[in-house]
Amino acid sequence: MTPLAVVVGYVIGCVPTAGLIAGLRGIDLRREGSGNPGAKNALRTGGPVLASAVLVVEAAKGYIAVWAGFQLAGEAGALAAGLGAVAGNVYNIWYRFEGGKGLGISLGVLAAAWPTVLPVLVVVIVLTAVITRSAGLAALGAMVALMVSSLVWPEQNWPSMGYVETSRQLFALSVAMTLIMMWKHIRDSPLNPTWRFESRTEVSPGRR
Repeated sequence: MTPLAVVVGYVIGCVPTAGLIAGLRGIDLRREGSGNPGAKNALRTGGPVLASAVLVVEAAKGYIAVWAGFQLAGEAGALAAGLGAVAGNVYNIWYRFEGGKGLGISLGVLAAAWPTVLPVLVVVIVLTAVITRSAGLAALGAMVALMVSSLVWPEQNWPSMGYVETSRQLFALSVAMTLIMMWKHIRDSPLNPTWRFESRTEVSPGRR
C-alpha cells in the first residue's frame, strides 16, 4: 500500500489551494508579485490575512497527507505520503510541474510526522531570516537543521511524537524533503548570482 500512499500524497499536494484562495480575492498568484503560488507571494500581493489563510491551508494539506498515508500503510505510508505531498506542491501537475516552494506544506507534514522538531526549525528560520534578509537562506538553514536533527534525535532518544518515529525513517524524511525543495530555495537566495531581494518587487496597486 506504500505506492498508493505516495500517489495519495502527491494528489493532495497538487490541489492548487493557494491559487484558489487568492482567486477569491481576485488575485492571480502566478501573474502577480514573484509569480510563486505560496504564502510569501500571497503576503506581498494580498496582505497578511490572505497569506495566513494560504499558509494554514497548505499546512493542513501536508498534515492530511501524512495522516492518510498512515491509515494506508503505517509509518512507511506516512513517510511516503508526506514526501508525495511535498513533491506535489513543488512539482504541481496543474502548474506544468512548476508549483510552490514546499515550505508551507512541509510544515504540515512535519506537524503530523515529527512535531517535536518544529520549534527548532522555527527558531532557525526566524534567526536566519533576520540576519540574512533572505527567505531562501532561511529555508535552506531550516533544511540543514532538519537533517542534523534527524541524527541527534535518535542519539538522545527524544520522541518524535508523530506518525514517523524510527531513526531511519526520520533521516529518510529529512533528506528526501531537502532534495525535493532545495533547488527552488537556492534559486531564490544569494547563492544564485541572479538573485535580488524580493522586497524590491513591486506590489500590485491596490493590494497593500
